[in-house]
This record gives sequence, C-alpha cells and structure tokens, in this order.
Amino acid sequence: MSTIQTPNLPATFAYRVDFYWQSIALYAVTLIMYAVVRALWDATLQEAGLVSVVLTDPIVVLLGLFVLWSIASLAFNSIADRTITVAESGITFSSAFHERTFTLDDIERIVIGPDRRIRVRGVFMVIKIRIRGRRRPLRIRPALYTNEEMLVAAMQQVQVKGAGKV
Repeated sequence: MSTIQTPNLPATFAYRVDFYWQSIALYAVTLIMYAVVRALWDATLQEAGLVSVVLTDPIVVLLGLFVLWSIASLAFNSIADRTITVAESGITFSSAFHERTFTLDDIERIVIGPDRRIRVRGVFMVIKIRIRGRRRPLRIRPALYTNEEMLVAAMQQVQVKGAGKV
C-alpha cells in the first residue's frame, strides 16, 4: 500500500487530454486496417488487379466520423485548458473562457467516494462539492485530471479545514 503525501496548497491540476490521443490513434488504425482489408478483398474479387478504396462504405464513413469527432474534442479541450486550483481558502475552476472561485464560506460540504452512477466493477472516485445557493452539487472525477491521488488529498485537506463540513 502506497502512502500519499499531502500536497502543498495551492495546488493546480490540469485536465487530461491523453485519452483523446488514444482514441484518435485507435479509430485511425481501425479505419486504415478496414480500408486495406476491404480494398484487398475487392481486388481479389476483380480480375484486373486494381486496388480501389471505397470511401462511401458506411463503415469507412462511420470510422471517419469517429476520427473527426475525436480530433474536434481534442482541439476544443486543448484550447479550453481546464484546471482546478485547490487552495486553503477555496477551490478555483478555470478555463481559457471562464474562471469561478468558491471560498470555504461558499462550500457547505465535500463528499469523496465512489461514483454510484457507474455500475461496473472497480472504484471510480467522484468528489461532490455542495455549494450554497446551488441546487445540485459540483461533481469532479479525479481520474480526468493530472495526478488524481494528489487532487483527492488536496480536496481532503480542504474538507478538513472546512470545520465539520464532512
């Protein structure tokens, strides 16, 4: 069992975009493999020996749309540059477009635990932050940010400083 060190506050955690790169690579390789297999299959059926790639094939179009959607998502999330800054005085959510700070006075409660909405095996952590004046709590998935263990430890520090807001 590894010990998690306590982070020095303020600590900043950036939104991870590496899974977008992985999905682009996976979809692109699948698209290329399908196109090559399909082209070779069609070429063996033809006697002329010509290899042609059919771009109007529904599977090629679908995989192409997946690749384009992943590239657009990567571009948007790279431009947005979302971060969470956890300080002793509160939590700041910032992006290239907007910044919002919640002080300890604004925070009613911080709950750290498994995500019950996901019904698969394994532990999916979620941090719920109840804010005064908001109907629903803020939900943070630490796995989507860099150094998720330190993010959870930083939130636990803020939770303890919140004087009984457990």
